[in-house]
Amino acid sequence: MSAESSVSQVASDAVSDVLSRRRRALLIVTFLLAYVVAAAIAAYVHETRADSRRLATKILAQGYAQRIQERLQTALVSTYVLASVVKQSGGRVQHFNDVAAELITLFPSVSALQLAPDGVIQECYPLQGNEAAIGHDLLADRKRNREAAVAITTQQLTLAGPFKLIQGGVGAVGRLPVFLTNERGDSHFWGFANALVRIPTLLDAAGLNTLAKAGYRYELWRIHPDSEQRDVFARSGDLAPVAPVEYVITVFGGRWILSLAPDEAEATAVDYAKILGLSLLVALAVTLLQQLALRALEPAARR
Repeated sequence: MSAESSVSQVASDAVSDVLSRRRRALLIVTFLLAYVVAAAIAAYVHETRADSRRLATKILAQGYAQRIQERLQTALVSTYVLASVVKQSGGRVQHFNDVAAELITLFPSVSALQLAPDGVIQECYPLQGNEAAIGHDLLADRKRNREAAVAITTQQLTLAGPFKLIQGGVGAVGRLPVFLTNERGDSHFWGFANALVRIPTLLDAAGLNTLAKAGYRYELWRIHPDSEQRDVFARSGDLAPVAPVEYVITVFGGRWILSLAPDEAEATAVDYAKILGLSLLVALAVTLLQQLALRALEPAARR
């Protein structure tokens, strides 16, 4: 081999080596850029879908919370009607069962109506299933007398509970203090007109139980006035909602919170693994196409 041929071969090899290194560098840059862009797009799409789902959940929670609030408020209006009957009768209600039966027909979310002269429950309709409530002194029961005392002090309807009822089950009670006026015009506390709302009945009326069928988990809870701890009194299942949206329900001094979330978590490690895996496949595909294109151009470059 002549010296000129040897020099030419060395130069050609050097050029080829340089081109090979540049091609590898280009492929690496292409892979990294494709991976970053694919991961960013996938993450953006995932977050956009999550935001849309969260917004839909927030709207859904607001709608159901308003349903609960409206039905609860409507149910407790029955205490005003019952209190009016007490005042008109001078504190001696005749045919209580007939009056209460008619009111429950008008206010179907009400599970029972009660009269409690001097704070002691003496009348209840329906009586069946509520016998244990008769004789219960609302002012003497340390577990139940806080809302009763507030109702008397403010002379306003007050929502107590939800809590476990003496007669069984979980319910909330609207307590309206009744004040009578004597012949001298002096006002005195007569007792309470109570409306009992069982929580399952209320939630059925509000359609809350359909949320589980629609793929959502919910909790209904409050801060207990005595323990100041979170008190969950209704839940769609055994599992609590993950990263829920919350909506406050305020009725006659009672403050409940509805927490709602889709069944699946908003973003899990599996979700991010899928994003990274998909991004890797896209980056490999783009890099392979780039490599094939470079190989196709090599003959033309050599000519």
